[in-house]
This record gives sequence, structure tokens and C-alpha cells, in this order.
Amino acid sequence: MLSFVRRQLGATAGMLRSLRGNAKAILVTEPFWGVPSSLYTTYASVYMIALGCSATQVGVVSSVGLAVSVVFSLASGPLTDRLGRKRTTLIFDLLAWGGATLLWALARGFPWFLAGVIVNSMARIVQTSWFCLTIEDTPVEQRVHLLSWLYLIGVVAGLIAPVAGLFVGRFGMVPAMRGLYLFAFISMVGMFIVRNGMVRETRTGERKMRENRGVGLHRAFHGYGRVIGRVARSPLTLAAFSISTLLSIQTVLKTTFLAILLTRGLAFPEGTIAIFPAVGAVATLLVYLLVLPSLSRRGMAAPMLAGLALSAAGALLLVICPPLNFVVVVASTLLTAAGAAIALPFSDTLVANTVEEHDRATALSLFYAMVLGLSAPFGYIGGLLYGISDRLPFAAAALILLPAAGLTLALPRLQSRSAKSRSVS
Repeated sequence: MLSFVRRQLGATAGMLRSLRGNAKAILVTEPFWGVPSSLYTTYASVYMIALGCSATQVGVVSSVGLAVSVVFSLASGPLTDRLGRKRTTLIFDLLAWGGATLLWALARGFPWFLAGVIVNSMARIVQTSWFCLTIEDTPVEQRVHLLSWLYLIGVVAGLIAPVAGLFVGRFGMVPAMRGLYLFAFISMVGMFIVRNGMVRETRTGERKMRENRGVGLHRAFHGYGRVIGRVARSPLTLAAFSISTLLSIQTVLKTTFLAILLTRGLAFPEGTIAIFPAVGAVATLLVYLLVLPSLSRRGMAAPMLAGLALSAAGALLLVICPPLNFVVVVASTLLTAAGAAIALPFSDTLVANTVEEHDRATALSLFYAMVLGLSAPFGYIGGLLYGISDRLPFAAAALILLPAAGLTLALPRLQSRSAKSRSVS
């Protein structure tokens, strides 16, 4: 066992040493976004409840944010190609996260949260530009490792989530959350500026900027028709997008209502629920360090099926959990964390590898718009389900993974067909 651990850690260390350029710069600076985000995320929905929002309004905020994000996602491809990956990431990170964290820090009720989530929806523009900036100059064989480590940084940041619980216990929900949001504003804005000085525009980004120089922004949207045609003719790409959409829907259902279930449905004290993200972070860390290096050699389908099964089991445990049962919630947290740690990096890598490099920004913007558009109603739907029973959103989250598993089973056949098609062409 000890030799196995050494081999896995050695493989991971070798991958990290091989990273250069943008990938290395982004890994170094990412904690300054991940840490403050992990501190306030656990209590975001409970903070809304404390300021007078209902569970349905929490769901409405989630749905509105996702719906508005569709528009920004559609604009992200043309903006990323026109302004460049580097410049787009800086501008819209500052607006989306700087503006939103200030609004949330000063919030006085439902309208403030609605405004904050609309401003924060501009982060969907960054989702495309940042992804291109991160992976375009990174060798294909390193991408799954890089994305895994970016997830890992967020996970390690989650280890300090109990600190938020200490602040909530000491100062109360509202004052503590206002302070955490202000800290997030300072940390994130500073990181965006520093990171911008460390990264450079990608080769693909430079070429797309030259191609779009002097071209009206409205003309850039004409490329969507061509990309839609290519995606529609590619069963593998459609499957990759569909799997990501289903994963997004179950994430919306679970994350929007988990803290409310824990504090209201399961009667855990508010100051204690930040322990669970830290437990999940430990599980994810172990998966990344000890499991993923081996799984990456087993193709896509088997690891993703394992991740989906673990995620579904974690959601179902919450459905049957008795009040104040620490053991069951910990077990659910461990299963959910391990499932996400396995499924998400492989899902993102599948998407990255199935879109053509020349159209990556446009294809990704369409992809994110599709994912968000289909996920958007589920914040509101989850609120309605929660009104019937506080366990129903989690039952729905487990069921939504069944079609994702069916698509995953079809991946080997679709990948083989796609490879044959490319070789013929």
C-alpha cells in the first residue's frame, strides 16, 4: 500500500513539474479566489434566509442567475475571440466577482441578492475565456491533470470552511457573512490584477484577435450557425454536452438547498454545518492524489460511471437521513465529494477534447449557454419541491444522474465512431 501511495504521489508531482506558462500561473493564483469563495458559499442560502428571503425566493435567485447567464454565455465566444482570452478574463472577472461580492456584503433583502446574482452572471463570459486561457497552450495529455488540480485547489480551500462557522458562531450570521463577502472582494480583485500580469495571450487567442480585427461584433455571432451544424452532426459532442448539463442540474438542486436542509430540516446548529465542506474536501483531496492518476489511464466511461454512482448515493442518503444524524450526513458528504472529484474533471476534459480548436471559444459559449439554459428552471423547481418536502430536491438530484449514466455507457462506441470519422476525413 505504501509503495502504491508513493507511485501515485510521484506521478502527481511529475505532472506539476511539467506545467509551464499560463497553466502554472493560474494554479499559483487560484487559491486567492478559492479560499474566500469557500468561506461564504456554505452559508450563502442561509444568509439569504436570515435577511428575510423565503426558500422559494432562494430558488428564484438561483434560476434568474442561470437564465441571465445564458445571455452572457452566448456573448462569451465572440467577446473572447475579439478582446482576447487574457483581456476578457480580467475585465469580466473584476465586474462579475468584484461587483457581486460588494452587493452581497451590503445586501438588505431579496432585491439585493437578485441584483448580485445578475452582476455575477457576467462570470459566464469568463468561464469561456478562462478555460481557453488555461488549456489552449497546455498539451492534450496534461489537461485532465491540470483541471483536476484546479478542482483540487478549490477543495483544499474548502478545508478552511469551518472558519466561517466560527465567525458565524461568534458574530452571528449576518455580520459574519458581510465580513466574509468584503474579504472575498479584496482577495479576488487583488488576485485578478496580479494574475493578469503573469499570463500571456494564447497562440489561438492571438490568431482569433487578428481575424476579428475590424470586424463588427454582430458579425462574430454569425459563426454560431456553423458551429451548431458541426455539433449537431457529432453524436460524441452532443453526448459530452448532455452529460455536463445533467451534472449541472443535479449540482443546482443539491447546492442551492443543502445548507437550508441541514439547518432547518435536519436541525443542525448554524455554526456547525461548515464542518461538512471540510470533510468533503478531505475526501476529494484523497481522490485527486491517490485515485485519479490511475483512473486517467482507464478511458472516460468507467471513471465517470463510478463518479455518477457515488454522487447519486450521496444524494439518496440525504433523502433518508434522520434529524441531527451526523454519521449519515458525513457519509453523504464523502460520497458526493468523491463522485464529483471523479466525474467533473473527466466531463470537462471530454468537452474540451471534442470541440475543434479553431471554434473552441464559440463552441464553449454555446455549450455553456445550453447547460445554463437547461439548468436555469431547476433552482425554481427545487424551491417548489422543497416546499412539498425538504428531501425532494435531493431525490431529484439522484434521479437526474440516471440518463447521464446511460450516455456515459455509450461513450466508448461514440468515441470509436468519431475517431473513424476523423481518419476518413
